[in-house]
Amino acid sequence: MEENKWKLPLYKIYSDDEDVNLVTKIIKRGERWAIGPEIEEFENEIKNYVGVDYCLTLNSGTSALHALLLAYDIGKNDEVIVPSFSFISTANSVLFVDGIPKFSDIEDDTLGLDPNLVSNNITAKTKAIIPMDYA
Repeated sequence: MEENKWKLPLYKIYSDDEDVNLVTKIIKRGERWAIGPEIEEFENEIKNYVGVDYCLTLNSGTSALHALLLAYDIGKNDEVIVPSFSFISTANSVLFVDGIPKFSDIEDDTLGLDPNLVSNNITAKTKAIIPMDYA
């Protein structure tokens, strides 16, 4: 049988005992785990490292995409071009703001949006393009 040439790593978790102990400590605290002092410290470290005034961490890529669309005032009946090959939250984030996801095909070699095909999907209602990468 021929080996599948399309093996793509979806994710790999890297952790050590210190990571596990910190996560366990936060979970055992029982409340405010998503907004505790560790989160503020982490956001400040990123903010300082990048050299920006603000930093906001979120619990998932889905939440990040949703927040992004809200920040850019994407809403009811606005069209957003998304890749046809992506995690479901790319399109769902558009639906969360009552927008309309418009699927555009991908390139065979990059698995990302094909820019030549994206231009065919742009209409007067298009307000954004989400060019997600894959793997």
